[in-house]
Amino acid sequence: MNSLCDFINLWLKYLKNFRNLSQNTINSYASDLRQLIIFLNEYKGSTCELDNFQRLSKNEVRAWILNRKNAHECAKTISRGISAVKSFIKFLIKDGKIKNSDILMMRSPKIEKSLPRPLSIGQINEILDSIPMIKQTDWIIKRDKALLVMIYSVGLRVSEALSLNRADISVTSNSISVLGKGGKIRSVPLLDIVKSTIFDYLDACAYSEATALFVNNSGGRLTPSAVQKLIKKSRKLLGFSGKVTVHALRHSCATHLMESSGDLRGIQELLGHASISSTQIYADVAKKYIAEMYDKCHPLSESHSVVRSRTKEK
Repeated sequence: MNSLCDFINLWLKYLKNFRNLSQNTINSYASDLRQLIIFLNEYKGSTCELDNFQRLSKNEVRAWILNRKNAHECAKTISRGISAVKSFIKFLIKDGKIKNSDILMMRSPKIEKSLPRPLSIGQINEILDSIPMIKQTDWIIKRDKALLVMIYSVGLRVSEALSLNRADISVTSNSISVLGKGGKIRSVPLLDIVKSTIFDYLDACAYSEATALFVNNSGGRLTPSAVQKLIKKSRKLLGFSGKVTVHALRHSCATHLMESSGDLRGIQELLGHASISSTQIYADVAKKYIAEMYDKCHPLSESHSVVRSRTKEK
C-alpha cells in the first residue's frame, strides 16, 4: 500500500508531466501541502496519513486557513493553498482513493486586484547606469545590462530570460524563442539595440562555449537570486522603493506598449499570457497613468495654476 508521501510524489509528477504546470507553481503547491500536513499533525495530535485526506473536512481546512490568516499571509497565497489542496484531492479521486469531497466546493478568499506599478524610462535608465557602480568585471557588467534590457524590451519573466540558450537566438529573423509557462514556446522580436547589447556581452563573455545565454562567473546558468540581489543593490544605491523589482521591468514593458499602441492582443502574445484577462490589467494601468498625467499637466486641471491665476485677475 502506498503511503501519503508516495501519493504526494506521484501528484507532483502528474502536475509536471500531464498538467504542464511551471516548476515554481509545483514547488509552491508542494510547500502548501506540507504546511497543511504540519498543521494537521498539531491540530489532530497525530501523524497525518493518507486516511486523514480521505476524511478531510471543511472545518479542518477552515482552521488551517485561519491559521495562515493569523500568520498574516495574503489572500493570494491562501487562495493558492486552497487550490493546491483541491488539486491533490482531485488526484486522489482520479486514482480511486477518494470517492468525493466537500473540499472541492470550498470558495477561495476574495483577492483584491492591485495594479502593477510600472517604472518610468528614466528609472530604467538609472538602473542600467548603476550597474558599473555595483559590478567590477567588464563582461559581467555587459551581461547584466543585456539581461535587463532583454527583459524590458519584450516583457520576459525572469525565469524565461534565465532559461534562454544561445541557440534560441535567430539572427536571420531577428527573434528569440522563449519557453514560457506550460511548456509553450513563443517567438518574440529582437530589436536592433537589444541584439547589439546581447552580442556586445557575448563577445566579452569569459565563457564563449557555454550553452546558457546568461551565465554566472563560474560559467553556470545565472540564477534568479543573483538578479534579485543586483536589483536590490541598485534600488538601495538609487534610493528607489521596494516596489522596484526585476519583475517590474516586465510590467513596464507591457504598460509602455499599451500607452503607445493599445494593441491588447499583440501584448498578450508578446507576454505569453494564456488569457486576455491577464493582459487587460495593463490597459487599466495605462488609463490610470494617462489620467494622472492629464490631471498633473493640463492647464485646466485643479493642480495647475492657470485657471486660478486668471480668476484672481478678475
